[in-house]
Amino acid sequence: MKTLFSLGYLALAAIASLTSLWQFAISFHLAWLGALMTALPPMINRVWAFDRTAPVHHKVKLPRVSAMVLAGLALELLTVPERGLSLWLALGCTGGFLLDTYWARA
Repeated sequence: MKTLFSLGYLALAAIASLTSLWQFAISFHLAWLGALMTALPPMINRVWAFDRTAPVHHKVKLPRVSAMVLAGLALELLTVPERGLSLWLALGCTGGFLLDTYWARA
């Protein structure tokens, strides 16, 4: 079940990053950049592990990736003009990232 969720999250992140990149290239709106910042860092970390695991005494897993995802969510929430696709993609990728990091890969 955890492996299936992890694969589903990666599929969601891939779709969200491609959609956000496409929409940002068309409209240059910062809300799409925020959605891209929530979807892209966890996928890049899977391919190229730039964020090693924290020491054992820390409870935060993947601190650099978590900071980028939360910065992207903050940018999304500050610049989104209305409830739309960019907001739902950013919220879905943030929730999926948290579940994937702390539940599926625990």
